[in-house]
Amino acid sequence: MSRYPHLSESLPQLASPEEIAPLLSMTPLGVVRQCRAGKLPGIKVGGRWLVHVRKLADQLEGGPLAEQHRAFAATPTEPEKSLQPTNRRGR
Repeated sequence: MSRYPHLSESLPQLASPEEIAPLLSMTPLGVVRQCRAGKLPGIKVGGRWLVHVRKLADQLEGGPLAEQHRAFAATPTEPEKSLQPTNRRGR
């Protein structure tokens, strides 16, 4: 039995980033970025991204996306040293 029945039963086969974002604890823009990067199963139709709901549910169950999603969620949020602000002299 699926651990995510609400994903495949309550939404249509394709859903907008706005519908998917709360289920993944992301923003709609984050969902679009993940679709663009190939990390979420989505397609672009007429300038809008749509997410394949059943593929997403399957991947969250343990498919290839499950590992990517865990790695993405575990990514540290601290900025890299090179991105930290410096004073005018570059120190």
